[in-house]
Amino acid sequence: FFFLNTQLQSWRFVHSWSESPSWIEETGSMSQGYFDIDAILSDQVAIPVDIKHDLIKLGHFDPNGEGNDLKEGTKLEFPMWLARAVKNHAQASTPLVYTPPYRETLKADATVLRLFEWNEFYFEFGMEYVKLLKDIDLGKVLLDAFGARYTSVMDMSQNAVDEDTSLYTSGLDALERRLFEAGHRADKEYTKWLRRGLDKIKMAVSVEAASRKRKRGSNPT
Repeated sequence: FFFLNTQLQSWRFVHSWSESPSWIEETGSMSQGYFDIDAILSDQVAIPVDIKHDLIKLGHFDPNGEGNDLKEGTKLEFPMWLARAVKNHAQASTPLVYTPPYRETLKADATVLRLFEWNEFYFEFGMEYVKLLKDIDLGKVLLDAFGARYTSVMDMSQNAVDEDTSLYTSGLDALERRLFEAGHRADKEYTKWLRRGLDKIKMAVSVEAASRKRKRGSNPT
C-alpha cells in the first residue's frame, strides 16, 4: 500500500499548515513525481486570473488580445502551471467549485456529492490552489471533506469484489478513484488468499479421510 501511504502523507501537510501557514512555502507538489499522469492533467485545469502587470511575449495566451504582450488588467484563464509561474504578476481568482457556497455544501455532507462532476481532479487541483493563494479555510474544508469521503470510498472498494465498480466510482474524483482501485485490488487478493487457504484445508481433510478409509480396508475382518 505504498500508494495509499504516500497519498495520505501528502494530505497531512494541510493540517500542519493550518497551524503554521508559513510551512506551505517549504512544501513540494502533491504529485507522486514528474511522470504522474493525473498530476500533469490536474495542472492543465484552468483558473481565472487578472493580469497585474504587462507580461512580455505572452500575448498568445489571450485569444481576444492584440500584440505580443499581455496587458495589465486583462482577465482570462490560465492553466494552473502557468498561474503558478506568474503568480507575482497575475492575481488568481477562486474557481467556482471552491467558492463559499460550494464549501458550505462540502461541510454539510461531503459523502453524497458527485465531485467528479465538479472537477475531475477536485482534491489535487484544490490543494494546488490552496498553496497558490494560501487559502487556509479552503485547505481545512478540503481536508475534512477528504477524510469524510475516504472512509466511504474504502468501504465501497471492499464491498464490490464481484460487481461492476463503475457503479461506485462514477461520482469520485481522480484521487478517490485511485484509492478505490487500490483498496479493491487488495480486497480481491485477500479474498483469493482466503479461498486458497480454505481449498488447502479441504484437500487435507479429503486426503486424511481417504487415508483412513484405506487403512480400514487393509485391516483383516
